[in-house]
Amino acid sequence: MSLYFIAVVPHQELREKARNFSRDFAERFNSVKSYKNFPHITLIKPFSFDENKEDELVDKFSQMDLKTTPFNVNLKDFGCFPNKNNPVIFITPENKEELQKLYDEIQPKMNFHFYAKLNPHLTIAYRDLSPENFSLAWEEYKTKTFEDSFLVDKICLFKHYNGKWNLLKIKNLE
Repeated sequence: MSLYFIAVVPHQELREKARNFSRDFAERFNSVKSYKNFPHITLIKPFSFDENKEDELVDKFSQMDLKTTPFNVNLKDFGCFPNKNNPVIFITPENKEELQKLYDEIQPKMNFHFYAKLNPHLTIAYRDLSPENFSLAWEEYKTKTFEDSFLVDKICLFKHYNGKWNLLKIKNLE
């Protein structure tokens, strides 16, 4: 079994901006996990799949007949999940409805039955952000401003191997 997930990935310039925030968390708040990952918005959370049947998964992903056309995601400021054991700080998409529609379309076509409501976010700090450092960082980031947008014109299927997430397949929205 291997791990896979489906996400939208912003353009290079926006990824660099997000990585700069993650670098800040790595350097000042001892949270490096997000910096080692790449900026994205998860649509289908990581799932296990038989690696021997990976071709079937890739075919199913490639052959999905999606009605969703390209759309812009507007990002504005920061949000958090203040979970006491695993707090998360992220950049907030303003127009979550369009991401929810895309999720709603992908999920049944890929035969996933996870959760009904997507909670889209672009993570900049997670997992190894201690509760203490979360409090310090959130005090600063809750008032910090950020604005940008990107075109969602494709979705990406990733596979976890060699200790990191690797792009397996891209599906364009038309």
